[in-house]
Amino acid sequence: MQPTLLILCLALVPAILADLEVPLGCVEIRNRDIDRFLVSSTPRDNDRRHVGYNAKAEQWYIEKDGNDYRIVHYKLGEELIESAQTWNGNYVFTWKAKDHTINGLWKIYRAGPKTNYFIIRNVKFGHCLWTKGVGGWIGAYPECYGWEFQWQIHKFKCKK
Repeated sequence: MQPTLLILCLALVPAILADLEVPLGCVEIRNRDIDRFLVSSTPRDNDRRHVGYNAKAEQWYIEKDGNDYRIVHYKLGEELIESAQTWNGNYVFTWKAKDHTINGLWKIYRAGPKTNYFIIRNVKFGHCLWTKGVGGWIGAYPECYGWEFQWQIHKFKCKK
């Protein structure tokens, strides 16, 4: 390999890897299909709160946990989890208890090679975050393909 070509390839690697990175820290999460943001909603019980969508964004915080990610509602400090409870897909909640749970681990990866949208897949269940804009709730389904499973994650400076 020519030294010039090798140097060019080595120079491009950080740019390519940066393009694949999941935004960490404070973010807004917007669904591609309905152009609405992931938001917290009404309490389900003492431990869980529904999540839904809204035209107005709420802040979330994404952090690495080994090879996976945790997504926490910034203001509430509640972790995003998938539940085993199902009706028209598995329920997705925020977890009011402040301890971590396996239900709150997520794989986050690009929906395609030339897109700014991500798929958010739960580690425990293997289902992906989904909404079709009906009923106000966010659910999780095993299919993981289509715009209703794609999320734009926009990083910004945390607001108090």
